[in-house]
Amino acid sequence: MLNWLTPELIWFSCGVVLIFLEFVVPGVILVFFGAGAVLTSILVWMGILPGATGQLVVFAVSSLALLFGLRKYASRFFRGDSTEQQDDEYTGKIARVVKDIVPGTSEGKVFFEGTYWRADSSVRILSGSSVLIKGKSNITLFVEPVN
Repeated sequence: MLNWLTPELIWFSCGVVLIFLEFVVPGVILVFFGAGAVLTSILVWMGILPGATGQLVVFAVSSLALLFGLRKYASRFFRGDSTEQQDDEYTGKIARVVKDIVPGTSEGKVFFEGTYWRADSSVRILSGSSVLIKGKSNITLFVEPVN
């Protein structure tokens, strides 16, 4: 009878679970710990890591190395290009200025889709004016006056 609770199978199972959890939990972190667990399972299966201490060290080091080395690139795969998605949602729409916008200060405010946003522009825009949204960065909308 086969023993199903071998260290390599446990590491592999944990790795697969962590990789799939990445699709549920945001952050693009779990996938790297999953990859570290899969790598550890392969090394255990090959007989390179017989002891628990070595397995834990390889898991920790490989997971962290992958996390810090590849997270920037993997984020695009798991999250997509977030700047395009955010800009498409706002760009080209009209908002109303509720607090004067002074260039370069981000102290101006606009009202857009039921929410007040910080606003910035290359020109001064007075309260009560309508503006066209040209882009977004975090919680600041970049706007220009509507002619």
